[in-house]
Amino acid sequence: MNAFDGALAVLSIIVSAYFVGAAEPQLIVTVGLATTIAMGISGFTGTYMTERAERLRRLHELEDAMLTDLDKTAFGTASRIASIYAAFIDGIAPMIAAAISLAPLIIAMFFPIAAQHAVYAAIATNLTILFTLGAFLGRISRTNVVVSGLKMVAIGLLTALLCVLMKIA
Repeated sequence: MNAFDGALAVLSIIVSAYFVGAAEPQLIVTVGLATTIAMGISGFTGTYMTERAERLRRLHELEDAMLTDLDKTAFGTASRIASIYAAFIDGIAPMIAAAISLAPLIIAMFFPIAAQHAVYAAIATNLTILFTLGAFLGRISRTNVVVSGLKMVAIGLLTALLCVLMKIA
């Protein structure tokens, strides 16, 4: 879920920067990575707090039913570790998706690649990530993998179009 958020956020940054004439790779990468860091922190802390609250509630309900303290048991420890693990995944996922999407622009910062070509490659990379995420969800739900992937790409293209339309307005 958060990988999808990271991919869409970075896609909007890339497309918006390009269409307002600020297609400098360093600028896009800096804004993209700053956004990614914020999304990672948000994903980690939001998930941790939510997971911890839900797991503590379940732990307390079980303690009430069993009339015993489970905090120092394997179940209590597993509950705490699961919250951290889920938070880590939700925090790192948007960062990975965004970093991969920004890779062509990062490469363009160090090699003589036209900014326009780097932007197009970053958009293509991003849409590939969106397709892969959709295909993965299609596989999990046991639905058509290609259709599921194309739905995610369509959402990405719609997002890009809305960003372009903002420039026109």
